[in-house]
Amino acid sequence: MWPVYVELTNEKIYGCDFIVSATGVTPNIEPFLSGNNFELGEDGGLKVNDHMHTSLPDIYAAGDICTASWQPSPVWQQMRLWTQARQMGWYAAKCMAAASLGDSIDMDFSFELFAHVTKFFNYKVVLLGKYNAQGLGSDHELMLRCTKGQEYVKVVMQNGRMMGAVLIGETDLEETFENLILNQMDLSSYGEDLLDPNIDIEDYFD
Repeated sequence: MWPVYVELTNEKIYGCDFIVSATGVTPNIEPFLSGNNFELGEDGGLKVNDHMHTSLPDIYAAGDICTASWQPSPVWQQMRLWTQARQMGWYAAKCMAAASLGDSIDMDFSFELFAHVTKFFNYKVVLLGKYNAQGLGSDHELMLRCTKGQEYVKVVMQNGRMMGAVLIGETDLEETFENLILNQMDLSSYGEDLLDPNIDIEDYFD
């Protein structure tokens, strides 16, 4: 009666319309541990500081293998995605080059705000900041706007400031929300009008 069935480890079988399979990432550190004394993060990655430097001299790490151990921006978190791995690798190369020249280097801007863009069922999906209220506890509120078959907008607010957002569909809101999250403007006075589809907030906050 169902197009697909799934059998769980408890031997129960369920009929489904479709299955979404999500696979996580485990840092593959084993090839590098023998004979070395790396400091490891709680998730098993090689700890790196804000210059992608491990606990051993002249050894850098980036991407899935490392654990960011610096004090992160309030709207950034590590997530083992290829986009973030590319940013880390690029920044690690800059840090190594600067170290070899004896120069100092500032933290890269890409670590100021978590941002990821992908497609799901052919819908554009944009994740910004603390899009799932990660680490915010119960002291936050959600604002939603949904147009069936077209768009889904979720905004995470804390103390009147935007902390994260999920945008599905062609919302054209990503740049505006990215700026609102970064500048931490107090949006309390706007209330739910912030997501009113009849108000062009892109122009309003331009």
